Amino acid sequence: MKSNFKEFLSFAGKAALVQTITYFIFGLLMSNLFGYARLFQQEIIRDFMRPIDSPTTFFGPFIQPIRGLLFAIGLWPIRKIILESKRGWLILWGFFMIFGILGTPAAAPSSLEGVIYSRLPLWYHLIGLPEMMLQTLTFSLILVWWEKRKSQPGQPLWESSFWADLLKAVMIACFAYMGYAVGSLLSAVIAKVSIDMETAASDWKTQMMFVVAFVFNVLLILILSRRWVARKITLWQVFLLFWLVDTLVPVVYQWIFTSPMPLSLAILIGFFPALVITAGMRMGYRQTPLAG
Repeated sequence: MKSNFKEFLSFAGKAALVQTITYFIFGLLMSNLFGYARLFQQEIIRDFMRPIDSPTTFFGPFIQPIRGLLFAIGLWPIRKIILESKRGWLILWGFFMIFGILGTPAAAPSSLEGVIYSRLPLWYHLIGLPEMMLQTLTFSLILVWWEKRKSQPGQPLWESSFWADLLKAVMIACFAYMGYAVGSLLSAVIAKVSIDMETAASDWKTQMMFVVAFVFNVLLILILSRRWVARKITLWQVFLLFWLVDTLVPVVYQWIFTSPMPLSLAILIGFFPALVITAGMRMGYRQTPLAG
């Protein structure tokens, strides 16, 4: 029973992680590609959707781990059927397409019920399909691939190829963006500074700071994960190292390219991505068994 619960927690953690990352990436890409900010202001649409710069909309990515957990709960009873199938990802994606997008009981956008019963124009139902289809497809591919790695014969769970480790490191580092967001919001509250979301999103220097931090985090995850798997470093040491890196990188970057923030705020901001990455490494990697 305890083993099954741990297995479920591992599965739920992966589902939450993959859901959050794919949601963020495809939401960002499609919102810019199709101009969601402009579309959401059109007649009828603006009565249905909040503006893209609404504070409520900003918190959308933060609830994705909860959605991932709900997906894990729903998929857990049929998990073996999906994993034992040669094309399990297609089965999972089919569930999303049929029950989550096209055949929803509610009159949701892009669903058959939505086309019939809502006043939303047909083009709006169609324009949302690429994002939902690609995001759920990517979610299905990554989650099934990640879970199937555990059952690959002749390969211990903790071993993986470079590309598998790189993908895992990228996903964990992407997830750390949520930590940066939380830390930035808290620091703004403490400093009593209002954040202009639209300006921040269009400031390429600010965005590049997070890209640089992302690269450092990916490299450090690749290095430290192997040491943690081999029990050469503790989780506390992992956390402290990431806290140091995620504090220093923004400070040094701002010192070079913009204006440095107070060190106390940088320490606060760096705490949360370090916490997220440490938790991600704990869930994503399994240590070698102790000898004897």
